[in-house]
Amino acid sequence: MRAGRLRVTAVLAVAAAAVLAISGCTGIPDAGGVHAQPASSAPDDIDVILLPPGPVPDANQTQILNGFLQAAASPQNDYAVARSFLSTGFEKQWDPNAGVLIDAGQLSFTTQSDTAMSVSVTPQAEVDGMGDYVENSSTAAVTIPFQFTQENGQWRINLANPGIILEQTRFNQVFSSHSLYFYDPTYTYLVPDVRWFPKDETTGTRVVKALLAGPTPWLGQGAIVTAFPDGTETSSVVVSSGKANVDLSNQVLTQTPEAQQRMQAQLDASLGSVASVAAVAITVNQALLTIPAGVAPVFAPRVDSKALVLQSGAFGYLSSSALVPIPTVSDKVQALAPLSVTSSSKVLAVGTTTGVFAVQSGDNQPVLVDSRPGLLAPTLDPSGYVWTVPAGTPEAVQAYGSDGSVHPVAVDWDGASSIVSLDVSRDGTRALAFTLTDGVPRLIVAAIIRNSSGAPERLGDPVTLASGSGTPLDATWVDSSNVASLTVTSGGDDRVVLQEIGGMSSPLGIPTNGASLAGSNDVTGLWLLTSTGELQQQRGSGWQTTAKSVSLLATQT
Repeated sequence: MRAGRLRVTAVLAVAAAAVLAISGCTGIPDAGGVHAQPASSAPDDIDVILLPPGPVPDANQTQILNGFLQAAASPQNDYAVARSFLSTGFEKQWDPNAGVLIDAGQLSFTTQSDTAMSVSVTPQAEVDGMGDYVENSSTAAVTIPFQFTQENGQWRINLANPGIILEQTRFNQVFSSHSLYFYDPTYTYLVPDVRWFPKDETTGTRVVKALLAGPTPWLGQGAIVTAFPDGTETSSVVVSSGKANVDLSNQVLTQTPEAQQRMQAQLDASLGSVASVAAVAITVNQALLTIPAGVAPVFAPRVDSKALVLQSGAFGYLSSSALVPIPTVSDKVQALAPLSVTSSSKVLAVGTTTGVFAVQSGDNQPVLVDSRPGLLAPTLDPSGYVWTVPAGTPEAVQAYGSDGSVHPVAVDWDGASSIVSLDVSRDGTRALAFTLTDGVPRLIVAAIIRNSSGAPERLGDPVTLASGSGTPLDATWVDSSNVASLTVTSGGDDRVVLQEIGGMSSPLGIPTNGASLAGSNDVTGLWLLTSTGELQQQRGSGWQTTAKSVSLLATQT
């Protein structure tokens, strides 16, 4: 779980079934009771509108609670149907937007007293009030209390925790993910911050309000920035005929045209995942803000979709017909007898038995930048820094600049005893590390904090991601939002797990003899190298060999 994260012990909405009369503990079925209707002209990105019923006359406490849980799966009109199950005094106090517990199994009710009941929930994931999604590694049940009162002879709920509960399938119907986009500190790249919001008429407004509130805490430590001035608010986001009119407060009027262009770019990218939005206009007090066209924003740079490998002693890009060498570079790499290679447009970092070398094109000779023993495969950032760390000393991270400067990078791996991989994202804002702590693999992502000159200084608070069990072998960036990890169990079974940062994880087939991973531009471009020299790509539910006699799979950044 994320450090410092508050558990959302919330009231929740599950797709429960027909109302049950209960005494003591009772299971709730997971089907029926809520009707789904396709929405052909629904606002924002609603695919299905759930139509739960309100309370029936003379319903008992169980029926009221069961109906409330069903109705909380419908966010329309600020959860109006769910609020109808609450007492007059509590109806406006309840905050359904405080968070979501995503339930792993069937709920069970327990009667506590004449006016109190509880629901037992086993959360497999949580979404907080800012839309951050985190999977839960614990299997412990959580007890959610409810209290009841009578109004005009009818039972109503008058005490419940904030938030809602959803079974995973229902969550996927009711919520959708949206990438909020911020900038790296140089305003070169747009960086995604994935959040989850209900699919209702307020989706666009929720996206913009979250964008204006700033990045998620672990990224908001200086790794990414926003063009919006402090205090900027929105009164509304109105979507009409494909255009989203975003009304912002007066602060934006004091900004330079360049800053306004950046604001426009953040809004365009962030609202791009709302299906009904084709264009975005900024208004202030309902008056259109005219912003001159600027330079198109850049997302994480794309790399060559071909695998970069060492095959039969030759280094280059693997095409369908032959290995294509890199002019003035491949010969230098081959001469170093590489154990690992990381490539960027500026430099290649080559790991050898002697240490890590920086290799450039042209007449420049390779430069030894780190000769410490036991170094992992190096990684690179877009500023040309070569990052290195010894496998047995995970806290000894260093970054080497093109000017020969050495920058120790302070890290907090939460007691890790060793590290098997370290990879910087292509936008230079985040570091992915695969560590081993007390014999348990831990996949970590952390923000990269730089000094005023752009040199890496430290990593921010680590966030734990999902990975397979067993021994960690490798991890890689798949794209700007997704990472993949490779583990092997004690029984010799390999596992590759795809994890969206801020989203869900999923298995990617079961390879055999997996040794290393390298990302390309998307999931279909993920490469896996086996210990027997086979280069594989995922096809369907398995892995297909595309080349043999490959001794090294390079990482492209």
